[in-house]
Amino acid sequence: MTLEADELFTEGQFKLMDELYDESIEIFTRVMEMEPGFARALQARAIAYLKKGENDLALKDIEAAIEIEPENHRFHYHKGAIHFKNGEIDEAVEAFSRAIDIAPEYAPAYFLRSEAFDKLGEEDAAIADFNKADMLRKEQAATSKVVDFWR
Repeated sequence: MTLEADELFTEGQFKLMDELYDESIEIFTRVMEMEPGFARALQARAIAYLKKGENDLALKDIEAAIEIEPENHRFHYHKGAIHFKNGEIDEAVEAFSRAIDIAPEYAPAYFLRSEAFDKLGEEDAAIADFNKADMLRKEQAATSKVVDFWR
């Protein structure tokens, strides 16, 4: 990736964090014009679209990112989040499960899958996933032993 594209991508991330979704979408689009195979730019734009409520565009981008990097667990996680927001719970469970298959230690996928199972009325599965997410979160916190301070 060129330095210019990398710097532009970082700028887009800041716009996304500042909830300036239209500006971030415009920036990520420019990044992809410069670096067509940059899947993380597609993912970031998908998140911006999701935050704007443009779920069809979000799904299109995240599926394109998955085509480029099919083993990226975060892409599958975000695909699940989009389906979940759309009320497509079975599809969400499938995407979260794929994320977990790729990265069994990825706690966020268990957490959202537990919410999806809850919506499906699968209480035991929901509880099991919630407990797994909680355990993984605690293990990761214990192993990092890092405390960050602001100010």
